[in-house]
Amino acid sequence: MMKKLALILLIFVFTLQVKAQVVQNAFIPQPESVEVSSGGFNLNAQTQVFIPKAFYNDLKPIVTAQFKNDLKLDVPVKKGRISASSNYIAFEKVRSSSIKPEGYILNVSPSKITIQATDYAGLFNGFQTLRQAIPVRVNQETAVPSMLVKDSPRFSWRGVMLDVSRHFQTKDFVLKQIDVVSSYKINKFHLHLTDDQGWRIEIKKYPNLTKKGAWRADRGDIPWWERKAATADEPKPVGGFYTQEDIKEIIQYAKTRNVEIIPEIDVPAHSKALIAAYPNLFCYDEVPEGVNFEVAVGGKAPNNALCAGKETTYQFLEDVIEEVAALFPSKYFHIGGDECNKSNWKKCPYCQKTMEEHHLEDEEELQSHFIQRMHNIVSAQHKTMIGWDEVLSGNGVKGATIMAWRRGKHQPQLQAPREGYPTIMTSYTYSYISQVQGPSFMEPVGPKVVLPLSKVYSHEPIPSELTQEEANLVLGNQTCLWAEFTPTEEHCEYMLYPRTLASAEVSWSKPEVKSWERFQKALEDSHFKRLDRDGVNYAKSVFSIYPAFAVNELRNEAIVYLDTEAVGYDIYYTLDGTDPSLESTKYTGHFTTTAKQLLKAGLFKENGELLGAITEIRLK
Repeated sequence: MMKKLALILLIFVFTLQVKAQVVQNAFIPQPESVEVSSGGFNLNAQTQVFIPKAFYNDLKPIVTAQFKNDLKLDVPVKKGRISASSNYIAFEKVRSSSIKPEGYILNVSPSKITIQATDYAGLFNGFQTLRQAIPVRVNQETAVPSMLVKDSPRFSWRGVMLDVSRHFQTKDFVLKQIDVVSSYKINKFHLHLTDDQGWRIEIKKYPNLTKKGAWRADRGDIPWWERKAATADEPKPVGGFYTQEDIKEIIQYAKTRNVEIIPEIDVPAHSKALIAAYPNLFCYDEVPEGVNFEVAVGGKAPNNALCAGKETTYQFLEDVIEEVAALFPSKYFHIGGDECNKSNWKKCPYCQKTMEEHHLEDEEELQSHFIQRMHNIVSAQHKTMIGWDEVLSGNGVKGATIMAWRRGKHQPQLQAPREGYPTIMTSYTYSYISQVQGPSFMEPVGPKVVLPLSKVYSHEPIPSELTQEEANLVLGNQTCLWAEFTPTEEHCEYMLYPRTLASAEVSWSKPEVKSWERFQKALEDSHFKRLDRDGVNYAKSVFSIYPAFAVNELRNEAIVYLDTEAVGYDIYYTLDGTDPSLESTKYTGHFTTTAKQLLKAGLFKENGELLGAITEIRLK
């Protein structure tokens, strides 16, 4: 009997050691420091959880639900002081200069687990790290390796944007995404609520915004950029919107998960749905021949800019912003300000009169005039205005916060902080995850630009050209999912994950603790399993093989190159039409073969497991 107990104890200790080695590098985002020690905490149905009174009502439902979800475990959760000597988890609010806002200290020992923080956000974040330390399995009793985790965020803005205008997503879908992203310590959820293809928020003073502006004609069977405009008399079955009660529920749900909901009402351009609902906000009193005032169905939407000269435009937007601002407790209000086609302004008598009265040199300064009016309206609601970086044009808009998305010819990531603007990095080259994430011929329909997971992960939000003073104005980083090509929940999630997880680590972790190989391994070993458990659709494109070849027609030969972003694995391929395996040819470098053959290639682990989809292409 003693030998049997000793063997069980030995197996338990060995298992803990293995788990400790795995868990030390399994976190996303990677903490500042993780120190693993011997032993572990046995989490079971008798484990008690203690939460401070001030946070009990918000935190208890989350703790209870997550233990039930993760482990099928019902744990007793108690309010206030600790009343157990061992086998407990304690959330502790402390005063400590060493713990930064949203930061925490997680201490797992054989007798207890403590999560210490100076604020609710830190306690929530510490709990998410504890969840990641627990093995992914369905079991009512599990061992958590002993460890000390000290952690705090690099940036205060760790965001994701979801475009619900191009394709409406339900309230329940939004709540699910808040659950997922908050578990990876993302704390800003930017809702792109309005655009040419739909107005998605109820405005009680202007009901036509949702009665007409939230619905469009069905063109789902036609590629996005090839769709013809709707006619006035055809049905408009595609769309939807959030009631103000829906918005309140989303905000409250997010608040308890340390997520701030940021609303965006995009003006003066991207406003075709708004103009369709209220045509009087367009530049001309009489609709010019050939101008269509239906909600856009996709593709480009001409005549989508509001009139910048009519005073009624500003009164309308003041009413809308006042109503929206009252709903959202966030200190921020996003007004868009991007991609404005000013051709109608050049011909509009109201716009030209406004330019003359205010001594504006050109339409760029007229846009600046418009944006400054928006800034005054937003400021009157005691909000900080956010705009896409086009709002820097003309005379700029001091006091605003800039989302710097353009790169290349435009350098807002440098211009905005150099001109004193708080800046959020939303680089389209690193953060626009509407772009496909694997070989374009293997991915769902979308832009033909490839933004692989490794590139999202490699993003450095603070440009090296900035001084320290300028760098201090960089609030953080945000990834953006524009929705032209994501009509379904499954496709939407496929584009969000795992690239949003990479962005979360870019936003939270300091560069010195980041490692692409560790991140990739953490996904494979743990986080894909967690997403599976939580019913989240995600892409495994990180394991795709990228083929490139050139055909020499003179000799009927193909020179073939194979590549992958994943590290630590081998590529095997075939040329006879069979699926590759470890028995196939191992790729060691480019090779020459007969043209027109069918190439099949895959990425494999040492045990023969295929990691991603098989790449298949004809060499011709």
